Amino acid sequence: MAAEQSPDGRAPSEGRAGRAPLVIDVWADVVCPWCYIGVHRIARAVALSMHAADIELRPRSFQLEPEAPAGVMNAVEFLAHAAGENVDRVRAKGERLARQARAEGLVYETDHVTGNSFDMLRLVHLGRRHGVGWRYLQSMQAAVFGGGPEAFEPDTLLRLGVAIGIPAARIREVLNGDRYADEVRGDRQEAIDRGVTGVPFAVFAGDEVVPGAASVERYAGAIDRSWSRVRTCG
Repeated sequence: MAAEQSPDGRAPSEGRAGRAPLVIDVWADVVCPWCYIGVHRIARAVALSMHAADIELRPRSFQLEPEAPAGVMNAVEFLAHAAGENVDRVRAKGERLARQARAEGLVYETDHVTGNSFDMLRLVHLGRRHGVGWRYLQSMQAAVFGGGPEAFEPDTLLRLGVAIGIPAARIREVLNGDRYADEVRGDRQEAIDRGVTGVPFAVFAGDEVVPGAASVERYAGAIDRSWSRVRTCG
Protein backbone atom coordinates (compact mmCIF):
# COMPACT_ATOMS: atom_id res chain seq x y z
CA MET A 1 0.00 0.00 0.00
CA ALA A 2 1.31 3.43 -0.90
CA ALA A 3 1.99 5.72 2.02
CA GLU A 4 -0.34 8.64 2.50
CA GLN A 5 0.81 12.03 1.31
CA SER A 6 1.94 14.94 3.39
CA PRO A 7 0.43 18.40 2.77
CA ASP A 8 3.21 19.19 0.29
CA GLY A 9 2.20 16.25 -1.89
CA ARG A 10 5.07 13.96 -0.87
CA ALA A 11 4.34 10.33 0.00
CA PRO A 12 6.24 9.87 3.29
CA SER A 13 6.74 6.12 3.50
CA GLU A 14 9.84 7.21 5.33
CA GLY A 15 10.79 10.53 6.83
CA ARG A 16 14.15 12.20 6.53
CA ALA A 17 17.14 9.96 7.11
CA GLY A 18 14.92 6.90 6.73
CA ARG A 19 12.89 7.59 9.87
CA ALA A 20 9.33 6.35 10.10
CA PRO A 21 6.91 9.29 9.92
CA LEU A 22 4.78 10.55 12.77
CA VAL A 23 1.28 9.43 11.81
CA ILE A 24 -1.82 11.54 12.41
CA ASP A 25 -5.06 9.60 11.92
CA VAL A 26 -8.02 11.86 11.19
CA TRP A 27 -11.57 10.50 11.17
CA ALA A 28 -13.83 12.68 9.02
CA ASP A 29 -16.85 12.74 6.74
CA VAL A 30 -16.80 14.54 3.40
CA VAL A 31 -20.16 16.21 4.06
CA CYS A 32 -19.37 17.36 7.62
CA PRO A 33 -18.74 21.14 7.72
CA TRP A 34 -16.64 20.98 10.88
CA CYS A 35 -14.54 18.26 9.26
CA TYR A 36 -13.98 20.60 6.32
CA ILE A 37 -12.62 23.24 8.68
CA GLY A 38 -10.77 20.77 10.91
CA VAL A 39 -9.01 19.02 8.04
CA HIS A 40 -7.87 22.39 6.75
CA ARG A 41 -6.54 23.44 10.16
CA ILE A 42 -4.68 20.17 10.70
CA ALA A 43 -3.01 20.53 7.32
CA ARG A 44 -2.01 24.09 8.22
CA ALA A 45 -0.55 22.93 11.54
CA VAL A 46 1.50 20.28 9.76
CA ALA A 47 2.70 22.71 7.09
CA LEU A 48 3.87 25.12 9.79
CA SER A 49 5.66 22.43 11.79
CA MET A 50 9.43 22.08 11.66
CA HIS A 51 8.73 18.34 11.47
CA ALA A 52 6.45 18.60 8.41
CA ALA A 53 8.71 16.42 6.26
CA ASP A 54 8.32 13.58 8.75
CA ILE A 55 4.56 13.69 9.26
CA GLU A 56 2.00 11.46 7.56
CA LEU A 57 -1.62 12.58 7.47
CA ARG A 58 -3.85 9.52 7.24
CA PRO A 59 -7.56 10.15 6.51
CA ARG A 60 -10.00 7.75 8.15
CA SER A 61 -13.67 7.56 7.26
CA PHE A 62 -16.61 8.21 9.57
CA GLN A 63 -20.00 8.43 7.88
CA LEU A 64 -22.22 10.60 10.04
CA GLU A 65 -25.47 9.62 8.33
CA PRO A 66 -25.22 6.01 7.07
CA GLU A 67 -28.97 6.00 6.43
CA ALA A 68 -28.97 9.18 4.35
CA PRO A 69 -31.05 8.66 1.19
CA ALA A 70 -29.58 8.44 -2.27
CA GLY A 71 -29.63 11.61 -4.32
CA VAL A 72 -28.79 15.16 -3.32
CA MET A 73 -30.73 17.67 -1.27
CA ASN A 74 -30.32 21.16 0.11
CA ALA A 75 -28.12 20.88 3.20
CA VAL A 76 -30.03 23.49 5.21
CA GLU A 77 -33.36 21.80 4.57
CA PHE A 78 -31.91 18.36 5.29
CA LEU A 79 -30.43 19.48 8.62
CA ALA A 80 -33.60 21.29 9.62
CA HIS A 81 -35.68 18.21 8.93
CA ALA A 82 -33.23 15.88 10.70
CA ALA A 83 -33.05 18.11 13.80
CA GLY A 84 -36.71 19.17 13.79
CA GLU A 85 -35.68 22.82 13.66
CA ASN A 86 -36.89 25.89 11.81
CA VAL A 87 -35.24 26.24 8.38
CA ASP A 88 -34.42 29.93 8.91
CA ARG A 89 -32.75 29.18 12.22
CA VAL A 90 -30.65 26.43 10.65
CA ARG A 91 -29.73 28.72 7.77
CA ALA A 92 -28.58 31.41 10.25
CA LYS A 93 -26.35 28.86 11.95
CA GLY A 94 -25.04 27.88 8.55
CA GLU A 95 -24.22 31.48 7.71
CA ARG A 96 -22.17 31.82 10.89
CA LEU A 97 -20.30 28.66 10.02
CA ALA A 98 -19.81 29.88 6.45
CA ARG A 99 -18.23 33.11 7.69
CA GLN A 100 -15.87 31.13 9.88
CA ALA A 101 -14.88 28.87 6.99
CA ARG A 102 -14.34 31.81 4.64
CA ALA A 103 -12.14 33.46 7.25
CA GLU A 104 -9.94 30.36 6.96
CA GLY A 105 -9.69 30.91 3.21
CA LEU A 106 -12.16 28.13 2.35
CA VAL A 107 -14.99 28.33 -0.18
CA TYR A 108 -18.33 27.81 1.54
CA GLU A 109 -21.88 28.27 0.32
CA THR A 110 -24.54 27.95 3.01
CA ASP A 111 -27.11 26.47 0.65
CA HIS A 112 -24.83 23.76 -0.74
CA VAL A 113 -26.14 20.31 -1.56
CA THR A 114 -25.56 17.27 0.59
CA GLY A 115 -26.18 13.57 0.21
CA ASN A 116 -25.05 10.09 1.16
CA SER A 117 -21.25 10.17 1.46
CA PHE A 118 -20.60 6.42 1.36
CA ASP A 119 -19.19 6.37 -2.18
CA MET A 120 -17.04 9.42 -1.50
CA LEU A 121 -15.56 7.77 1.57
CA ARG A 122 -14.85 4.63 -0.43
CA LEU A 123 -12.94 6.84 -2.84
CA VAL A 124 -10.91 8.29 0.04
CA HIS A 125 -9.72 4.75 0.71
CA LEU A 126 -8.89 4.34 -2.97
CA GLY A 127 -6.96 7.59 -2.74
CA ARG A 128 -4.98 6.19 0.18
CA ARG A 129 -3.97 3.23 -1.98
CA HIS A 130 -2.51 5.73 -4.42
CA GLY A 131 -0.92 7.98 -1.80
CA VAL A 132 -3.38 10.85 -2.29
CA GLY A 133 -6.22 10.09 0.12
CA TRP A 134 -5.82 13.36 2.01
CA ARG A 135 -5.88 15.42 -1.18
CA TYR A 136 -8.89 13.52 -2.50
CA LEU A 137 -10.76 14.16 0.75
CA GLN A 138 -9.99 17.87 0.58
CA SER A 139 -10.94 18.21 -3.07
CA MET A 140 -14.28 16.48 -2.52
CA GLN A 141 -14.96 18.67 0.52
CA ALA A 142 -14.26 21.80 -1.54
CA ALA A 143 -16.63 20.56 -4.26
CA VAL A 144 -19.43 19.93 -1.75
CA PHE A 145 -19.12 23.14 0.26
CA GLY A 146 -18.32 25.24 -2.78
CA GLY A 147 -21.99 24.88 -3.65
CA GLY A 148 -21.77 23.05 -6.95
CA PRO A 149 -24.90 20.93 -7.50
CA GLU A 150 -22.77 18.35 -9.31
CA ALA A 151 -20.49 17.61 -6.33
CA PHE A 152 -21.85 14.08 -5.90
CA GLU A 153 -21.94 13.22 -9.59
CA PRO A 154 -19.67 10.32 -10.71
CA ASP A 155 -18.16 12.55 -13.41
CA THR A 156 -17.14 15.09 -10.76
CA LEU A 157 -15.62 12.45 -8.49
CA LEU A 158 -13.80 11.01 -11.48
CA ARG A 159 -12.45 14.40 -12.53
CA LEU A 160 -11.22 15.22 -9.03
CA GLY A 161 -9.48 11.88 -8.66
CA VAL A 162 -7.80 11.94 -12.07
CA ALA A 163 -6.54 15.47 -11.36
CA ILE A 164 -4.47 14.14 -8.44
CA GLY A 165 -3.13 11.10 -10.23
CA ILE A 166 -5.61 8.26 -9.69
CA PRO A 167 -6.26 6.22 -12.84
CA ALA A 168 -9.78 6.75 -14.17
CA ALA A 169 -10.30 3.00 -14.49
CA ARG A 170 -9.68 2.49 -10.77
CA ILE A 171 -12.19 5.21 -9.85
CA ARG A 172 -14.85 3.73 -12.12
CA GLU A 173 -14.18 0.30 -10.66
CA VAL A 174 -14.91 1.59 -7.16
CA LEU A 175 -18.00 3.56 -8.18
CA ASN A 176 -19.46 0.64 -10.12
CA GLY A 177 -18.89 -1.92 -7.35
CA ASP A 178 -18.58 -2.24 -3.59
CA ARG A 179 -14.83 -2.07 -3.14
CA TYR A 180 -13.68 -0.43 0.11
CA ALA A 181 -17.17 -0.74 1.63
CA ASP A 182 -15.74 -2.89 4.43
CA GLU A 183 -12.97 -0.36 5.04
CA VAL A 184 -15.49 2.49 5.41
CA ARG A 185 -17.58 0.49 7.86
CA GLY A 186 -14.50 -0.74 9.68
CA ASP A 187 -13.13 2.77 10.18
CA ARG A 188 -16.44 3.89 11.61
CA GLN A 189 -16.64 0.94 13.97
CA GLU A 190 -13.09 1.50 15.16
CA ALA A 191 -13.96 5.12 15.95
CA ILE A 192 -17.10 4.07 17.81
CA ASP A 193 -15.06 1.56 19.79
CA ARG A 194 -12.83 4.47 20.79
CA GLY A 195 -15.88 6.33 22.08
CA VAL A 196 -16.12 8.72 19.16
CA THR A 197 -19.54 10.34 18.73
CA GLY A 198 -18.62 13.11 16.33
CA VAL A 199 -15.98 14.17 13.86
CA PRO A 200 -13.40 15.42 13.08
CA PHE A 201 -11.43 13.27 15.47
CA ALA A 202 -7.64 13.24 15.32
CA VAL A 203 -5.22 10.80 16.93
CA PHE A 204 -1.56 11.77 17.00
CA ALA A 205 1.00 8.94 16.89
CA GLY A 206 -1.64 6.49 18.08
CA ASP A 207 -1.92 8.18 21.47
CA GLU A 208 -2.89 11.84 21.91
CA VAL A 209 -6.48 12.61 20.91
CA VAL A 210 -7.85 15.95 19.72
CA PRO A 211 -11.63 15.86 19.15
CA GLY A 212 -13.55 18.41 17.14
CA ALA A 213 -12.33 21.18 14.86
CA ALA A 214 -9.64 22.53 17.17
CA SER A 215 -7.44 25.54 16.50
CA VAL A 216 -4.27 25.38 14.44
CA GLU A 217 -2.37 26.13 17.65
CA ARG A 218 -3.89 23.15 19.47
CA TYR A 219 -3.07 20.82 16.61
CA ALA A 220 0.45 22.22 16.48
CA GLY A 221 0.88 21.57 20.20
CA ALA A 222 -0.28 17.97 19.75
CA ILE A 223 2.26 17.54 16.96
CA ASP A 224 5.11 18.84 19.11
CA ARG A 225 4.17 16.70 22.11
CA SER A 226 3.75 13.60 20.01
CA TRP A 227 7.03 14.22 18.26
CA SER A 228 8.87 14.55 21.56
CA ARG A 229 7.19 11.46 22.98
CA VAL A 230 7.77 9.26 19.94
CA ARG A 231 11.37 10.30 19.38
CA THR A 232 12.22 10.00 23.07
CA CYS A 233 10.72 6.51 23.24
CA GLY A 234 12.29 5.53 19.96
